[in-house]
Amino acid sequence: MRSGFSMLELVFVIVILGILASIAIPKFSLTRGDAQSVSIQSDISQAISALQREVFMKNPLPSRIDGAYMMEVAGLSKTRWIAVGNGIKLAKDGAVDQQNDCVIFEFRDSKNLHIQIRDLDTPLCKKLHKTYEDKTIPLFAQ
Repeated sequence: MRSGFSMLELVFVIVILGILASIAIPKFSLTRGDAQSVSIQSDISQAISALQREVFMKNPLPSRIDGAYMMEVAGLSKTRWIAVGNGIKLAKDGAVDQQNDCVIFEFRDSKNLHIQIRDLDTPLCKKLHKTYEDKTIPLFAQ
């Protein structure tokens, strides 16, 4: 009796592993992109609810609401979001994510919260744009 594997058996195992990897890797990247999109949508919904609750409960001055205030009230992750002027944007490495700069989330006109997803040519922006509608949410009465 011989011990070990023949060269032909090893080649077949490597081919089978290659086929499985070629099927699994694209599915994994799609799943990761979907999870990122859902997570961002959840952050947006959480931020809207938190800001509405804050305005209703504490009635802050409209001049006080800016990106940093929205980040604090909503409890958004500083690794994913960054305060920019009167709004917040997607972040990467502590700066605005230039590749996925499609989310516009800002306080406008001293009364409205505006959320818009632009249709940029990136997989994340395309997913977000397909599944999320532009919204203008009044926070303060005129």
